[in-house]
Amino acid sequence: MLPFFSGLVVAGSLLHAQETRLLNADFLTGIRNEAARTHPSAVAAKNLAAASGHDIRSVRLWEDPMVGLGFTIAEKMMRMEDGDVLIGVEQVLPKPGMFEARRRKAEAMHRAATENSRTPALAAAAEAARNAIELALADESITLQQAQVTWLTAIVENARQMAADPMGNSSDALRMETELAKDQQMLDAASRSREGLAQKLNLTLGRPPESPWPMLKLPAIPPPVPLAQTEIARIPHANPKVRAMIEMAGAANAETRMANRERLPEVSVGVDTNIYASGSEVRSTMVGVKVTLPWFNDSSYQADISAARSRELSATQDVETMRREVAAMVLGATTEAANAAAQARAYSGEIHDKARQTTKTIEASWVSFKAPLSDLLDSARMLFSIRLEQRRMIAMQLAALEELQTLVPNR
Repeated sequence: MLPFFSGLVVAGSLLHAQETRLLNADFLTGIRNEAARTHPSAVAAKNLAAASGHDIRSVRLWEDPMVGLGFTIAEKMMRMEDGDVLIGVEQVLPKPGMFEARRRKAEAMHRAATENSRTPALAAAAEAARNAIELALADESITLQQAQVTWLTAIVENARQMAADPMGNSSDALRMETELAKDQQMLDAASRSREGLAQKLNLTLGRPPESPWPMLKLPAIPPPVPLAQTEIARIPHANPKVRAMIEMAGAANAETRMANRERLPEVSVGVDTNIYASGSEVRSTMVGVKVTLPWFNDSSYQADISAARSRELSATQDVETMRREVAAMVLGATTEAANAAAQARAYSGEIHDKARQTTKTIEASWVSFKAPLSDLLDSARMLFSIRLEQRRMIAMQLAALEELQTLVPNR
């Protein structure tokens, strides 16, 4: 008779014949980088950030000059004396501080767009990493189910041999054949699910759906979990949404300064020249200065300034609101990761060892007709469940850490 763990050895040798990749930090980093580089949402966000960079260069210090042309309709003598063609040029002078305020706003908007462009890239990277984790969990499940099928195959053969013994139970072989057929169906379903998960990962990465993937393996032990308070302290420096909102608050501050500058008088300088067209002679030139009188609309300008200040204060509070929301999500992710890690360690330690010893003991008793088949099947299912649950907890922890990576990414 083949013991339970001989089935694991046989299944393991079959799987090692294929290429196997460990789902470690380097592998996940490669997956993330590929998704962030190729996903259309990330590419679109980068183009928007590039557009905001062009907006900085579009800020003008000088307004376009205005050129005027006029003709005098009068008697020839008057036209000869005063000129009959009027050519004028007028230029509005920049308001003090307005160009600087506009440029500061454009630069803040560009930085905000750059930070916002990181959000879809991080989301695409996290989606790809989670799909890879799901695929690795599916491979781990197939490995365990294949071992279970191998063990059941050996037990079916033993049950047939034991049925020939006068003390044996002929129904055990039939029951084991039913269990084997059921587990074989579960293994086939898991293999089909694995194909679907591989195609899903390919779609996320922009690869052809049928691109092959090696067998993936989750880490044997859970990786360390960062401290929640440490990650929360990094939010203003690492979270792209918070950083973008900080830049938007800076843009609101620049708008307040622009509103202050708007209430200044607008000064323009003009030059007008009278020419007699027939002789192309200049008859007179006049240089003038024009100034707007903004005091008539002072209440309107003050209202604009007050509105800009209110928007600036609102933007500042929005930053704190977003920081608290992200902090709550960081706490949730770190707690989930820590709980999953603790359960993974528990299922791979004493719980697993006791279940394995129990299965070995009951199997030996069943062979010697001292234990019923139901006890053996129950203990085998329990051991399988513990091993699968340990793998699930590792996958859950990796998924929680992936969520944490999107909240406070390592720049």
